[in-house]
Amino acid sequence: MIALEIFRINKKFGLTIQMTTDYYSVSEHVVKVFEKVIYWLFVCCLPALLITSTLRWEINEFRLYEYGFDKYQISQATGIDRMELGKVAQHLIDYFNSKVNTAQIMVTKDGVEFSLFNERELIHLRDVRSLVQLDYRVQMIVLSLMVICIFVLILGFRAGWLTFVTGLFWGGILTFGLVVVLSLWAIFGFEQLFVLFHLVSFPNEYWMLDPARDYLIRLFPEGFFYDAALLGFAVILLKSVFISGVAFGVLRLVGRPHLEGVKPKV
Repeated sequence: MIALEIFRINKKFGLTIQMTTDYYSVSEHVVKVFEKVIYWLFVCCLPALLITSTLRWEINEFRLYEYGFDKYQISQATGIDRMELGKVAQHLIDYFNSKVNTAQIMVTKDGVEFSLFNERELIHLRDVRSLVQLDYRVQMIVLSLMVICIFVLILGFRAGWLTFVTGLFWGGILTFGLVVVLSLWAIFGFEQLFVLFHLVSFPNEYWMLDPARDYLIRLFPEGFFYDAALLGFAVILLKSVFISGVAFGVLRLVGRPHLEGVKPKV
């Protein structure tokens, strides 16, 4: 009886140890998975941050508007002089940044002052402002997520600074690949990309304007957006190459072993 009882106790004790070991094994696996999720969230946030930041810069870059007006001879096409066009550009920038309440602006043409935009154009510009504000919000959310990921990885998983350098390397590579695809699409099929963007971004048809009567499309013809898209893609590509290049150089400099296969190590 005593031997049988000892066997039962040992059997029960051994089972308890096995269950405890399995529990900690599963917990450790879950923690590692969570750590990798946070790491790759940090990596994937970089393309979104670079894209939204570049778009924000372009929207507020007055010289880009001037370039478009000059290249496409907007003053000759509309009869509105160059100074008035500059005033329109600055007003739209202020409107997109909610510094003024309406996109409507009074301009002078042949000595006569008139309201530049009709109701259809004003509705579309209101939709554009909503899209611009969305870009601003996404930029701040993505930036906040990256900061949160850094704190979680450092405080929760004791990640070293090389982890984030590796993350920046892969984020730059991801950005580069994505933007190369978009750039090729823009170069060889911009009209399709342009229409698709409007169909996805706007819930109505107010973006379909008539050059014969709508000043907005005469101020900003399709060629202007083509140039702006290529400029934006070029800037993002340069940023991604710079970030990945610097990160790769740092990792090489410190002799990061996984760079033989360039595999991220969290």
